[in-house]
Amino acid sequence: MRKKCIHCGAELPEDASFCPRCAQSQIERAEIKPPRLWRKRTLLALGCAALLALAVLAGVLSHRPKTFEGGAYIVYTDRDGDYELLVTFHPDDIANNRPIREKTVSLSTNEFSNMTVMLGVYHNGQIADTEAFFTKVESCTLEAGPNEGGALSLSQPTYNTNFLPAARESDITYSGESGRNELTWTLCMKNGDTIRLKQTFEVIPLVRQVYTPEDTALDTMEDLIALLFRINREVPEDTIVDIYLPPVTYTGDLTMVSRAVNLYGNTDGKGRTVFTGTLSVNTDSPSNVMLFDLDFAGSGGTGLSATASVYMGGCSFSGWDIGAVALDGGMIGVERCVFTNNGIGFKYNTVVYHSFNDVFPDCTITDNDIGVQFARLQGTITIDFAGSVFSGNRIDIDNPAQYSIDTSKALFP
Repeated sequence: MRKKCIHCGAELPEDASFCPRCAQSQIERAEIKPPRLWRKRTLLALGCAALLALAVLAGVLSHRPKTFEGGAYIVYTDRDGDYELLVTFHPDDIANNRPIREKTVSLSTNEFSNMTVMLGVYHNGQIADTEAFFTKVESCTLEAGPNEGGALSLSQPTYNTNFLPAARESDITYSGESGRNELTWTLCMKNGDTIRLKQTFEVIPLVRQVYTPEDTALDTMEDLIALLFRINREVPEDTIVDIYLPPVTYTGDLTMVSRAVNLYGNTDGKGRTVFTGTLSVNTDSPSNVMLFDLDFAGSGGTGLSATASVYMGGCSFSGWDIGAVALDGGMIGVERCVFTNNGIGFKYNTVVYHSFNDVFPDCTITDNDIGVQFARLQGTITIDFAGSVFSGNRIDIDNPAQYSIDTSKALFP
């Protein structure tokens, strides 16, 4: 079939590009349409709208409430910058920016004790202004879990100047049966953010071994030293040892090394338990030595010397150059004790210790050259002399260390 002109219909050779009859070109030309500019404008507008929506979304997301959750340390960021929050069990840990994630203590199953937990806040590498930071805080709470049967009793966090530089502190009351609990600090911020920090607090129940004059020879210093030697060999380290002493006078020095025991003086009215030599405490297991109702009667030297943690109640010291002294590594808690006719009744000479007693209550400090001396002592916890009586001392309290003390409730007749 031969090709025809697309204009006049005349027959043409197959390869003809124009018609010899009508002289018209045989090439069909496609219609050229002008560009549709409205499509480009629409696409451009849609792109701008999408970018705007993303910017708005980013702004909304950046201001949505956030949850900051961690262990004993967390960094919280708001419009004023970065804040470091940490939780501990001692003011010195806050002062040194040292968070404490876990704490384990030991206690007899039928006993109760107390522990303080604390929250610290840093801003720009320095301890933060507590008041300024807490203007941002709606609430600050502390909870324990699982805390079965109310095994732990918690006070709600408060600001306490006795525990500076802590921003908040809470007191825990626990028993030997409290077990293992997780402490959760929750700060709800006024901007909607939530901050959570967590610590683990575990109480290991202790077994007690008791020795009395009825079942053990305790009449002489040699008997007592022999018993301590036997305890070191035979009694497990995690057992609390209580020794109840008869109303006798022990002559010579006594040293507790490595293994701690508790000594209870006689209180049945048949006489007192008396030590005429120095008692030196240098122990590491368990953590504290307890001394109750013992009389230290000397003729110079030192009555009690501690490079470990000691608590004493109802004890008396007379006739010593130094009645009792806490040395490096040690701390002595004092309650209801008598210091009379000594060169120095009680002396703090320590900057390293593992526990601390912030009260010196209901003591009688009379007729000493120096009643209480703070030669060396570091820390920020104020020692309270509430109920203690100072009388007849050349110097009641000598404080070259310039340690913080409170004598407002002491008596100076």
